[in-house]
Amino acid sequence: MCTHFYSFGRLFLLSLVCLLGLTACNSSTEQDARQVANQFWEAVLKDDMETAKVLATWDSTQYLGLLHNKKLSAKRFETGELKIENGLAEVATVLYSGDKGDLQVPLRTVLSLHENKWRVDVQKTLGSMVSGAMGAVVDQLNNFMQESLKGLDSNLSESIDKLGKSLEDSMNQLQQELSKPPVKPTPVPQSDPAAQPI
Repeated sequence: MCTHFYSFGRLFLLSLVCLLGLTACNSSTEQDARQVANQFWEAVLKDDMETAKVLATWDSTQYLGLLHNKKLSAKRFETGELKIENGLAEVATVLYSGDKGDLQVPLRTVLSLHENKWRVDVQKTLGSMVSGAMGAVVDQLNNFMQESLKGLDSNLSESIDKLGKSLEDSMNQLQQELSKPPVKPTPVPQSDPAAQPI
């Protein structure tokens, strides 16, 4: 009976160790994805596009120039909830832009797993930014309109409309840039070694 209990105890201990190991692996994967997202946005804020390029998927690096745009410049960022599914990770992210860093632009930082390393898919991330920014603009305009109803003059209301139109135009331009296929370099024709000069 004692031997049976001993075998059961060993089996239980082995199962517990395996369960903890699996939990640690999952936690490590989540931690790695979040760390890459944070490093990416830190590089973007510091205007370190070389580091951002290393942290991005190779097929989306041409979109980094859109993040290097003064209209999209953020003062700081925060990351939140993380979801990993089928080799893709999405990290809820908020960029704070505007002159005072008070305009919140919610987005999803999209990462994919390449050779066991997480890389930011800049195109998909920017795509999520467009919808997030439009929502933020609508919220901001609603707040301004509520204030204007409380007695602000019509000039301010007109300025707010122009600001909203300008932001909407910028977001539409960004959406158009994102929908264009990446520009591929033209291959240089190779000279034929068998060809003889005339």
